[in-house]
Amino acid sequence: MTVETHHETPAKHEAIELVLARLLRIGSLVAAALLALGIGAMLLGGHAVVAPRLITAGLLALLATPVMRVVAAGVIFVRDRDWRFAFFCVVVLCAIVTGILLGHGD
Repeated sequence: MTVETHHETPAKHEAIELVLARLLRIGSLVAAALLALGIGAMLLGGHAVVAPRLITAGLLALLATPVMRVVAAGVIFVRDRDWRFAFFCVVVLCAIVTGILLGHGD
């Protein structure tokens, strides 16, 4: 039997928030670096193929960062057996996937 005290709960949530904040920061920095490299390559007139690919990769990293945050939060909540918030993460992921599939269009 586990006893959860009021002292442990905020520390656990702070640790989760710290992990998720780091994930967002790293994803944003990777996206910004890829975009900057792509724009720099385009401005310098370098490879015509490389610049658009770097910019596309930066935009994909920028779009994937919040999705990865939801996935990471879901994994953390499942690991901590916090089923209510894990369920919320699954609902958000299903909404994102539905939005992507409906937005794909013809």
